[in-house]
Amino acid sequence: MIAGGHLCGGGPVLKRFKLGSTVANVGVPVASTGADAAGVDPVTTTTWDFVHGLSTDTGTYSTTQGDAEGLVTVTVRPDLIAKALMSGGATEGTALALLTNTAASATGVTITDAVNVNDDSQVGGTIWCISGNNVGLSRGITTHTVSSLVTVLVPFPRAIAVGDTFIMIPYNLSGDGTDTTDGNSNIQSTTLFTQADASVASGTGGQVSVVELELNGRSDSNVLFIFDAHVHSGASAM
Repeated sequence: MIAGGHLCGGGPVLKRFKLGSTVANVGVPVASTGADAAGVDPVTTTTWDFVHGLSTDTGTYSTTQGDAEGLVTVTVRPDLIAKALMSGGATEGTALALLTNTAASATGVTITDAVNVNDDSQVGGTIWCISGNNVGLSRGITTHTVSSLVTVLVPFPRAIAVGDTFIMIPYNLSGDGTDTTDGNSNIQSTTLFTQADASVASGTGGQVSVVELELNGRSDSNVLFIFDAHVHSGASAM
């Protein structure tokens, strides 16, 4: 993940933190759990509470006398917009799944793909067309029949033809539909915590507020968000 700016503009605020465990990669969300007095740790893939921000360097944690103290630099503004490349699985750099429509939809509301539709429900997420009659256009996902079809409530403006291709993700600017209390979204990270695993079900992962979706191709699409449970936001654990 990288810093994609700030909601209120301006530059970053960088702080050096003592480590409670090794931060092996740049761009990892780090957090204080309250149970680790030694310092901050990388988040887990699904829990993003008490977040301080993104690491801007790496650091090695050691309890061996004589070793250098483990430190990491973190960009800490609570209005930080984090930008994460969307991966099609838990492994960094996995291409997003491609949906190839197999049944024409004259009404523009149904995408059928019995092979590649994700096995996890992404209702409340976003689907967009990357080739065919509606290329470049996106819609919110209304229903998702696993390994069969996806429907949208607001029709695509043109008929969906056999062979049109789409990508879908579990994120939406207006929330993913799984949190009825505040309308926010969730993001699960990839194994190394540097990208967003977009193959999971909507509502899975740490709680965020999505700011922007950069909907491009299978390997160059990004989700931009702020951390809901930032330690300086007044809502560290939700």
